Amino acid sequence: MRVVYAVNTTPHAPPDQMTRLASTRYRGFIPAGQLQRDGHRAGVVAVMELFRPDFDTRIDLLVLHQPKHDILMLANVIKVLFDRLDAIRRQGGRIVVDVSDFKLSAQVLEAMAKAFGPDRAQTYRNILEAIFASCDAVTAPTAALAQQMREALGDAKPVFVIEDVVEVASQPAKFAPAQSLNLLWFGFLSAHVAAVRQLVQDDPPKICAQRPARLKLVCEALPTADSQKIFGAAEPASFGVDCEQWSVPMLEATLADCDLVVLPFDADAASSRGKSNNRALQALAAGRYVVAHPIESYRMLGDVIGLDASMAQAVETAVGDPAATLARLQAGQDFVQARYSPAANAARWLAVLGELKR
Repeated sequence: MRVVYAVNTTPHAPPDQMTRLASTRYRGFIPAGQLQRDGHRAGVVAVMELFRPDFDTRIDLLVLHQPKHDILMLANVIKVLFDRLDAIRRQGGRIVVDVSDFKLSAQVLEAMAKAFGPDRAQTYRNILEAIFASCDAVTAPTAALAQQMREALGDAKPVFVIEDVVEVASQPAKFAPAQSLNLLWFGFLSAHVAAVRQLVQDDPPKICAQRPARLKLVCEALPTADSQKIFGAAEPASFGVDCEQWSVPMLEATLADCDLVVLPFDADAASSRGKSNNRALQALAAGRYVVAHPIESYRMLGDVIGLDASMAQAVETAVGDPAATLARLQAGQDFVQARYSPAANAARWLAVLGELKR
């Protein structure tokens, strides 16, 4: 059986660039690697490699990541992509479009029109609609995002939920905070500007009113235009914030050093509705407790993480009863290891193929 994940990255890019996006790892490289270990032929290619004349269309399952707007560079030859998809289906293959965010709303179209112009925005929307029309099914990492896709596509295509996967090494659960707390936030900062701004500027005084605390961010290389919206012209250190550039080894090291992982969200943002809980999964697997705002995908973890509209209150609740917090963390780790392992994730992709072959 041959399974190919076509992900959003530059063809033939160095591995560190190919895996910069979480979706390429959680929904590409990690399941493909597990499927290979399970004896299947599985691999990862860039979406744009589908345009190559020598692309091998003898595929049982193509998992096509919803293309990002750089697909517009190939708008004049987009027919080549649909010829490839037709060839796969003619040979008995199945095509799934995997979405990690919702791009079919009027708000997204309006935002893209402001960024790229209305004609290019509409062209991108047309390409996406044609891709969804050409696939056999859609997959999404959360029930909320899956429901958005069902509402947009109607009954035309089945939509399956395949949750994200754990990528960090499992470590023993630990919650024994010292008098001074080490707090950790990690992720793609540019996708969480409003939430991180509040975490950096508003929450520390409330947390430090109870006990000393230091915050570390693990994210893309700074400064960026988005980081300036958070820190202005000042250095992060002037806010009591340390920053490290993201990599899996750096994430594992900072998780090992922290007392708590803090994951605020802009709950009013439309994009928060379908957000994956993958960052909480990584923290729990690494044996670290999580406090977060109660957006939809995080509420399913409500028995094993701390949910509160106030990060300061969530931190204080966790620290106020360390034994109870550790018990919740241990239960969360057991839950994550059973449900979100690479083996369990790979089995779900094969189950979707089985459904489509019936």
